[in-house]
Amino acid sequence: MKVKNYILPVFFCGNLFSQIDGGPFPDFQFGLSHALYSSLCLKQNNHTSIPQEKTQTQSPSSITEIQYGFGLGMFLWMPLNEGVVFKPKFECNFSNGCLKQKKTIYSTCFDFNISHVFALALSKANENGAIAIARDMSCYLTSKQPYLIIGPKINFKKFDKGYLHKGFQNEFNLGFIIGYATNYEFHGTNFLQEISYGISSTAQNQINESNKVTHSITLALSFY
Repeated sequence: MKVKNYILPVFFCGNLFSQIDGGPFPDFQFGLSHALYSSLCLKQNNHTSIPQEKTQTQSPSSITEIQYGFGLGMFLWMPLNEGVVFKPKFECNFSNGCLKQKKTIYSTCFDFNISHVFALALSKANENGAIAIARDMSCYLTSKQPYLIIGPKINFKKFDKGYLHKGFQNEFNLGFIIGYATNYEFHGTNFLQEISYGISSTAQNQINESNKVTHSITLALSFY
């Protein structure tokens, strides 16, 4: 009987506040985030240079690799002016992956992500309270503002030993992120929800005798 390892998504949230009075960035704050993501890698033809076991051959498929999991991260929310926010972020991801060959290879993976994105305000903050929890209660929405998220990212993937023993390598990826986010403020507590698309490339574990290009979609919830 073959035992396979899987990682199941969990939900985690929390608040961490920090603010510096004075200085060039008086309003920066730290926050925590939770993300769910899925990524895939496409190939252009039936030839590949990915290492394989001696007894197996590559099968034709438009999707050669799939990965899905969840991440926990910490970020800095640093307003540069009324319309631009600098949002560097460090994140740890836990995921399952499968490489589609004649015999599909499964693996677990631990990722380190570092991104340096900018949040560009698409409109001024709407300060008209629109969401009330209940009548005569003080907790209601005080501000809502949409943002465009854009910037570079760096990723390091550390695979399990079974995957490495088949001839594959841990990966170092360089990529780019673009997405949409909405920031909600509830009496000083900010809740940020975002959806983003990322594309990254690596020269390791190549397909099509070229750099492997990975496309990913991420849903994230953040508090600060």
